[in-house]
Amino acid sequence: PRRLLVGAPWDGDRQGDVYKCRVGPPNATCAKANLGSAAPWLVPIPGHSVHLGMTLLDSKDGGFVACAPLWSQECGTSVFSTGICARLDGDLRPVGTIAPTAQRCSTYMDIVIVLDGSNSIYPWYEVQNFLSNILGKFFIGPGQIQVGVLQYGERAVHEWVLGRYRTAQEVVEAARNISRQEGRETRTAFAIRRAWWAPAAGTGIGAGIRMGTG
Repeated sequence: PRRLLVGAPWDGDRQGDVYKCRVGPPNATCAKANLGSAAPWLVPIPGHSVHLGMTLLDSKDGGFVACAPLWSQECGTSVFSTGICARLDGDLRPVGTIAPTAQRCSTYMDIVIVLDGSNSIYPWYEVQNFLSNILGKFFIGPGQIQVGVLQYGERAVHEWVLGRYRTAQEVVEAARNISRQEGRETRTAFAIRRAWWAPAAGTGIGAGIRMGTG
């Protein structure tokens, strides 16, 4: 059966989407691609429109190209509306992107915080407060800063690895819930070596901070 591809740039509060409709039979229906869930990298910054489907092109391989002219990327406190195009196959499944003007943010790095949780650190709530305050100042997100925390004493344990949390709010909340490991040994050099080989989500650039008040 013949089908019609329809761009709907105002769909979903101006996020946009693409529909595939049957042509000819009575009561023909249209199927929505739901590209926002099928391709998370197309989801806009909260509060920003993208108008996906504003442009539709035949990719000459049985698929299509759908463009979102207002798709934006965050870099620190700046937002750049670079636009993006998604390549779709004949079943409207995303198979790639075309974003020639998108650039890597200058804030792109990995930070692993090495946290002393031995008995030499007291009081613990001051460590939690300091950790929450410093993490709240980072530009955390996909393509920007990723943060991991390793706590050590007699052992070295990853509280969370790089890329587990995607926003500063999530990271700060996790930091407030870290319990002290305790232990009579403070194996700082061992912990730093463990942090250096932490599972990485980006550049592998690390910053180790031994936190404590005593």
